[in-house]
Amino acid sequence: MKRKSVKRYIRLTGVLLIGVFIVLSIRYFHHENFLKETKEFFIDNPIILLIVTISYLSSFILRAEAWRLYLGKNVRFFSCLQGVLLSLFVNHITPIKVGDAIRIGVLSWREKNIKPEISAHSVIVLRILDMFFLLLFSFIGLIALSRSFTFRYSLPIALFLLVFGFIGFLILNKFRPLFLEKHILLLRTNLAGRKFYLIVLLIACSWILEGAVIWGVTSSLGSCLPIYKAIWVNSITVGGQVFQITPGGISTYEAVMTAALSSFHYPVKDGYMAALVSHSYKFIFSYFVGFLLLIHSPRTKINQIREILLMRRRPE
Repeated sequence: MKRKSVKRYIRLTGVLLIGVFIVLSIRYFHHENFLKETKEFFIDNPIILLIVTISYLSSFILRAEAWRLYLGKNVRFFSCLQGVLLSLFVNHITPIKVGDAIRIGVLSWREKNIKPEISAHSVIVLRILDMFFLLLFSFIGLIALSRSFTFRYSLPIALFLLVFGFIGFLILNKFRPLFLEKHILLLRTNLAGRKFYLIVLLIACSWILEGAVIWGVTSSLGSCLPIYKAIWVNSITVGGQVFQITPGGISTYEAVMTAALSSFHYPVKDGYMAALVSHSYKFIFSYFVGFLLLIHSPRTKINQIREILLMRRRPE
């Protein structure tokens, strides 16, 4: 019941953000301006586009390497990279986030020595670390950049998440102690010693590199956002994708990013256009790498991906 309540809250928030996006689009979307700004980023500034693409691809390479390190030496790097990139692709074609299920499936198909349970455990741990750094960068930015209004309303949400996580831990400890003990042991084993610091460093750097997309778009549009501000905006925007209810988080991404940019006194129409262009880039990137991976995948694996999507869409 509680799980259904959380899902209702996420969907309601997603609907509200769609409403914000519709209002923004009615007021600020102009077909000619969008084509002009898109041309400036994708065609008129090839050096910026190249820097952005290298940085964005590198962010996923680092996450794949962090995943490989967590699982151990018996796992191939390309298996992890394929899982990460196919996850990105699937999240951009489905209205709900099922990319993590694809990551688990890909690793299980390619690495027969890794049990699905271990694969799922690793994906959950890496996802928690991702969210930790998104929250960390967001709150560091809120404090350092004096975004007091946003900070005042974000702090209660952070406290709620901490309390919710603690309650979940207590429930697992009471009703599934052996399950919890097993996964804590896996966590301690896989994050032992210097490997822990390297994994943390790789994930932190991956999110820093992803901020290059927003930096590149704002630079090409003539209102360059400093890289540290771009990292903060990216963290807030990607974190807002937990409310995704459309393919790739269309509307959620634009609404949150426009709000984040406007907190720097960025004109709303410019922030909205930067959000449209940067999200367009991420869609094109995800479709391109997804297509490259799928044409090299056996048909059976494509069918397995389809089965996961159909299974996740069934009513509970």
